[in-house]
Amino acid sequence: MKTILIAHNYTENSFASMSFNLAHHLAKLGNRVVFISHKPFFEEMKIIKKGKGEVILFSWSSKKRPTSFKDVFWFFKIYLKYKPEVVIGHFVGSNITIGISKLLSFGNVKTLAYYHTLTNQILIDSKNSYIIRELLFFRKKLFYKLFCDVIVCPSKLAKIDLESSFSVSNGIVVLNPMSDRFISKNNNSNDNIVVSYLGRLDASKGVVDLIHAFNIFKNKNKETKIIINIAGTGNQQGEIEMLIKESNSIKCNGGLRYEEVDRYLNESHFTIIPSKFDALNMVGIESMMNFTPLLISNSTGLSEYLIDGKECFKFDSNIDSIVALFEKVESNFNLQEQMGVNARGTYLKLFRMDNYCNEFSKRLL
Repeated sequence: MKTILIAHNYTENSFASMSFNLAHHLAKLGNRVVFISHKPFFEEMKIIKKGKGEVILFSWSSKKRPTSFKDVFWFFKIYLKYKPEVVIGHFVGSNITIGISKLLSFGNVKTLAYYHTLTNQILIDSKNSYIIRELLFFRKKLFYKLFCDVIVCPSKLAKIDLESSFSVSNGIVVLNPMSDRFISKNNNSNDNIVVSYLGRLDASKGVVDLIHAFNIFKNKNKETKIIINIAGTGNQQGEIEMLIKESNSIKCNGGLRYEEVDRYLNESHFTIIPSKFDALNMVGIESMMNFTPLLISNSTGLSEYLIDGKECFKFDSNIDSIVALFEKVESNFNLQEQMGVNARGTYLKLFRMDNYCNEFSKRLL
């Protein structure tokens, strides 16, 4: 039996379900998994038995982001009690868990950090000053070089970005999975062609360019059947709402509850991903899970695993290319239904949860 520690969100919803399912998979194989959950927050420790293994579930010392000395001292005690042989860290939770574990084990613990976000994506979306960004970048570079045995990248693009940005060579590619929630496909009888965006409304996501491109296309094609749905929140939400306030063909829905995501994607003819930078893009995987084909920027890590004209139409993340994309969508709409079937097939082939759990456990055990 190995003791494996995972720091992430303990939930079956959202892409964090990858860690929830991995924890249970490893426990079923007879391991002890110590799971530290940021969200949801658990007031008391729980032990979940899985055959000969178990998941021991904690939350951090408070509901705040784990960045304080209080969190460091709290984790110090957790480490000494369980002495994990492997530590897997996601986002901010990785800093304390991986750093302290490496120090207290005198370098013997195996540490794996996730590389979820591309460097340029952080830079374009960050509100920090140049000096603060450079300091954070330098700190992360030291963290990767001194404390991380393996850096898990969700795509080939993310691995390339890791190597070029931080000069490290210990990255591996393991595709992020998504739990299969598909029940049935809603027949969209709408006469319109519904193109939907779901995600953060930040500069790296390219939504402002999407709106400008659609307005150009609409002016050239007055009778177009394409309408745009936008769902999400972020730094550019106010700007986006101002841009579309006079439009009858673009609707901004604000943020969605997670239980509304599948219906939203399911009722769309296409999901559009206009990102300027994206390590993978989990909304794209959720869309394919729901038989909805993609309109996807070549600047995403996901696009490399898809074939143009099969389960998606690809485009470059600029206004001219998006205008041409809308023309392509309207003239090739007869392909949409088969593209949806192909999208579901690609999800099942590459992004199923059991594929991820089996591959990841082979690297640990």
